[in-house]
Amino acid sequence: MKTKGIENTPIQTMFWKDEILQVLYWMNGEGIGSNVNLATMLPFLNTSKENLNHHLEKLVAEGFLNSEEKENTFFYSLSEIGKHEGGKHFAEAFQGMQKAGHGECGPDCEFCYGTDGVKLDNCVHNCASH
Repeated sequence: MKTKGIENTPIQTMFWKDEILQVLYWMNGEGIGSNVNLATMLPFLNTSKENLNHHLEKLVAEGFLNSEEKENTFFYSLSEIGKHEGGKHFAEAFQGMQKAGHGECGPDCEFCYGTDGVKLDNCVHNCASH
């Protein structure tokens, strides 16, 4: 159901919760900011200002976000539970992309190093010796 550009069906609400928490988690990790306003978030989310504002307010009410008003602008940050949820969903979404590429493995790579930390002769990633 859309009401004035607001996506508020149960599935859309879950979707926007995950997206917003992941974006805020990523922005914090990348040094973009840990306390950001709607305008800063909007370019990273494919939605309207009205929809984003609706879901930000909902996440504040549910305890996932903190909000602070400065000079007539609301700034949002992850609460402790928001950090946990955002980090969990971010890790799940990018799990396959966070592995090392060929030749970048370290001693913890189960395919290239034995339990003793010694590079295997049949290293599958063609890692350089350390």
